[in-house]
Amino acid sequence: MTTKRKIVVTTGIVVLFSFLFVIGLGDRGAVDFYQLHLRKVRLDRSNLELQKKNRALYRSIQRLKHDPEFIENIARSELGMVGKDEMVYQFRKKKQR
Repeated sequence: MTTKRKIVVTTGIVVLFSFLFVIGLGDRGAVDFYQLHLRKVRLDRSNLELQKKNRALYRSIQRLKHDPEFIENIARSELGMVGKDEMVYQFRKKKQR
């Protein structure tokens, strides 16, 4: 092999590895692409969870608008309300010695 040919081959190899380095590790390279892909996967999962929560909230809103039994149940459990003809008994706990 001649010296000129060795220089051309060496230069070609250096240029090739430079391109591979830039493609793999450079800005907007394969590593960035992979990180963006992982971020998209996480955002898709988060989006699905939020959609599920939104559907559950929508169902709760519809029940609050149209279901008197659901409203009564919420009033009793969360607000501690009692019915018209009901009596509330409160018992004191015995003190432990």
